[in-house]
Amino acid sequence: MKKNITVLSLVMAMVVSNLFGQSLNDSTSMEAFYTNQVFYSLSNGEVANIDNNNWELGFSTSGNGAAGSSIILNEATTTLWAYPGDISEWSAFDTTGYEGWEQLLNTDTSWTNGAFNVHRGASGTFDMGWGVLNPMNNYWTFGDSLYLVKLSDNSFRKLWIVSLKSGTWEYKYANIDGSNEQTFSFLKTNYPNRNFVYHSILNNVIIDREPDNTTWDLMFAKHTDYVNPPGTYVSVSSVFTNKNVWSAKAYEANFAAASTSTTPQTILNQNITNIGREWKKFSSSTGWTVFDSIAYFVYDNDSSSFYRLVFTGFGGMMSGKTYFNKELLQNVSVNDVDQNVQLSIYPNPTQGNVTLLVDYPSSDNVEIKIVDLSGKLAYQNILGLSAGINQKVLDINHLTSGVYIMSIRNEKFNTSQKLIIR
Repeated sequence: MKKNITVLSLVMAMVVSNLFGQSLNDSTSMEAFYTNQVFYSLSNGEVANIDNNNWELGFSTSGNGAAGSSIILNEATTTLWAYPGDISEWSAFDTTGYEGWEQLLNTDTSWTNGAFNVHRGASGTFDMGWGVLNPMNNYWTFGDSLYLVKLSDNSFRKLWIVSLKSGTWEYKYANIDGSNEQTFSFLKTNYPNRNFVYHSILNNVIIDREPDNTTWDLMFAKHTDYVNPPGTYVSVSSVFTNKNVWSAKAYEANFAAASTSTTPQTILNQNITNIGREWKKFSSSTGWTVFDSIAYFVYDNDSSSFYRLVFTGFGGMMSGKTYFNKELLQNVSVNDVDQNVQLSIYPNPTQGNVTLLVDYPSSDNVEIKIVDLSGKLAYQNILGLSAGINQKVLDINHLTSGVYIMSIRNEKFNTSQKLIIR
């Protein structure tokens, strides 16, 4: 497999400190009937609590080509069906039998695949789901699909995602009979530090409603899921992670064990619904049950801090409140070091050996240590470096899957960073 090796132009030393101890009980509220969407920072608390009923579509503003072609649906307010014909039928759009058409929902693993990207790849590598990307034509994507949308006021619109060209989205919708056709376009770069820019079909307006994507880790929101059995679409509320957030979990015997757990039992991943809603369950006879024996381990948005999260209560639709206990387990603060030293560690995450690429100004020795999250030493070695670029392979195949901290130090510099073993 080809590996891209990048030497960092500036090395930051990450001074790691174990901060096991002070836990914090916190809560958020989506408000009654889950009308709001909450963006939450593990380090700073609630970032934004905003109306979640004022939009229907969300268009990706980050990434190029396939990575930036995502379109999400507001499942709390809107129903989406795939039209069985193609764009040649825009003028003759026929809704006969629409109840039997395929209903589309956002995927539950990545922000890269929204409801409009469900069939990404169905017709080949360059199929984005809603259109086909042309690598021979500036990687522009032209829509080849039509959609039927049911809005919160029970009215219907036909919808066509026209294109994504040079970072500009274009789309249009109209009443089923073709009246009141609206066409919109916007440039992605006009919305920096956003995952998505949103659109209200009811109000015919583009909305910049999302907080800076570097400021939040978790998002609490109502959405729709297909539950089978019994084979129905149901409204639910879940906790989603930001696109750069890693998470894992451990199933413990009780809250006491979960609130002191330091070892994930699952592999750290970026599945956006890894936290999801399995920590709560509703019964018509007993109400809400919260499983406070599940510990979630979360690396925040910039991977500078590692938290344990345990959910302790849920208020249901009468209050929309979620209660949880959080504790900072590892804190990685960034400080300048000798800029004559340049370091890269790859691959990370790894499934076996790891390679160090070190540009060092002189001949010297450095100590390598790898510890787990409890502070237990898992690997130790002394490496000899020469002046110039050094490539060193560490044999760590004996380490089990999990999260570790690797430190590299001598009397001249000291740097540490997260290491993930899958």
